[in-house]
Amino acid sequence: METPSTRSGVLVLRVWLEGGRPDDFRARIIRIVDGEQKPPAAAGRTADVLLAVRSWLDELLEQDE
Repeated sequence: METPSTRSGVLVLRVWLEGGRPDDFRARIIRIVDGEQKPPAAAGRTADVLLAVRSWLDELLEQDE
């Protein structure tokens, strides 16, 4: 029987519009994995925000080696 993992993470995503247009936004990304906060990141494209979320989730779910 496997021991349940105690890993945890928090991702804070703050997004705001600049110029009043949906395609002109900024995002601030704060990532925490196992209590360790990574440096904040910023993004202005949807693809960059999605990449940051995927990267955080991949790090959280990676197996301990």
